[in-house]
Amino acid sequence: MIKEITSKQNAFLKQVLKLLTKKGRLKQGAYILDGLRIVSHAIEQQCDIVCIFVTDDLIEQIEMLDYSGVIYKVSNGIMKMIVETETPQGIVAVIKTSEPKLIPGKVLLLDQIQDPGNLGTLIRTADAAGFTSVMLTKGCTDPYSQKSLRSSMGSIISIPVLVNQDLDEIMSLKTSHRVYGAALEGGTPYQQITYNDQSVLIIGNEGNGISDEVLELVDQRVYIPMHGDVESLNAGIAGGILMFEMVR
Repeated sequence: MIKEITSKQNAFLKQVLKLLTKKGRLKQGAYILDGLRIVSHAIEQQCDIVCIFVTDDLIEQIEMLDYSGVIYKVSNGIMKMIVETETPQGIVAVIKTSEPKLIPGKVLLLDQIQDPGNLGTLIRTADAAGFTSVMLTKGCTDPYSQKSLRSSMGSIISIPVLVNQDLDEIMSLKTSHRVYGAALEGGTPYQQITYNDQSVLIIGNEGNGISDEVLELVDQRVYIPMHGDVESLNAGIAGGILMFEMVR
């Protein structure tokens, strides 16, 4: 069903625009996905799609997808409001937030990651490396912000991402998983370790590393040896190196 929204004062549009804030996303239990490929992926994954917004030039493409829900045709100006960018891709979907369950295996645990770009990159890399789940501690930035979602490139709907995880939930994994933490002090070079099939990899905050209370749960600390004058790597890059080593 195709409808049209022409006014920027439209009541439903105003509700959707509230999803650009974390408060709005939490209140409505929904978020915005941007781009034809990612929206197509959400349809294929049978996500709970509230509606789709599309500009006139992409109407034919969206009609070819296996989607029978509500489609709102909007102007480029309104589309820019929804995605907060000067170069929108012309299609967005409003998706209901799910409550995924952890899948045991290779689990990435992110502890107080603050940069949305790093967070999205780490989620995407975990998906690419074949990790089974991602856990986020309560101090992490919102994975459903526009910047995080763009960096994750749709992986947020491909791999279970569990938010607001506390120490009890992390401790429960120790009965079945070996826990590795990225930490320089007392660590072993990452290439010298034989990783368990059931493993948790913890990547800590960009500036402070893994928090003390989470670090106490680590079974083995790992680090990436540096050459030259480099002291550390970006969290997204370091996490990628360690994840692919763990599944090698």
